[in-house]
Amino acid sequence: MANTLSGSVAVEVIREMGCTPEDLMRWLAKALGDLYQSTSLVIDDRELLHGMPPRILLQGATLKSRKIALLSIPVLKLRITFDQSFSVRQIESILGRFDLYTRRGGG
Repeated sequence: MANTLSGSVAVEVIREMGCTPEDLMRWLAKALGDLYQSTSLVIDDRELLHGMPPRILLQGATLKSRKIALLSIPVLKLRITFDQSFSVRQIESILGRFDLYTRRGGG
């Protein structure tokens, strides 16, 4: 199971997302771009993606769906861990792109 990074941990970020693990898998390649190949993803103790070598580790747990009237919204708690090779500016840029591709909006 992918639970270690290629370098020491530099930054950890927690996100609570309104998506399923399957949704996240569909979005992840575009959300991470060139870093997709060096990313590992583990959700509910199941390894879904194994980056070589892993520089970003995403660990998630599915939580109870939220219900609003007849609407049911899935909840995924995600910990994103970056190894020490990333600068703060790089992490901010990566998270900006990740958020752009993974946040749902309405209009």
